Amino acid sequence: MFSVLAYSTVGGQNISDDADFDFIKGEGEVLKDVVGPWFGTFFWVFGSISLVLVALGVVDYVSRLVADVLKTLHLRDNESWSESKIYMTVVWTMCLLGCAVLMSGFDQPLVLLVLSACLNGIVMFIYSILLIRLNRKGLPPAIRVSGFRHGVLFFAVAFYGFFAGWYVIVQMGEIF
Repeated sequence: MFSVLAYSTVGGQNISDDADFDFIKGEGEVLKDVVGPWFGTFFWVFGSISLVLVALGVVDYVSRLVADVLKTLHLRDNESWSESKIYMTVVWTMCLLGCAVLMSGFDQPLVLLVLSACLNGIVMFIYSILLIRLNRKGLPPAIRVSGFRHGVLFFAVAFYGFFAGWYVIVQMGEIF
């Protein structure tokens, strides 16, 4: 929806020569002119809230999955690590890693967006592996995924693994 809106409002215009988010400001200004003065502000607020909610949803989802898989497969008999403690640890680890990225000097929105997308691909690669492992080892045979769905999980591992590996190789090439 946001892509179609961007194309219909500022598509084809050269708003900025830099790789930044000036097009969002320009898009809001166009919406103010076309719809009404209040709509540009609404667009910026709604977009910001949407991005925050997506980020919170990803942190929650990944943390729930990791806590579930670790407790079900590896820490089943461990009394000191409850699923809630694992969840909290994963959430705070992700928050601290995010803070470390910001404090290391990454402050350009586009760089952070690309970094986030690439890291999410790596997370999806690991997530797909965890789903297969949970399906094979943690679920009773009656409710395990099989057939086509199992094949889709392996395809997801290959798909995300290819792009995650490619990203790591490219980044290592830039470092060395």
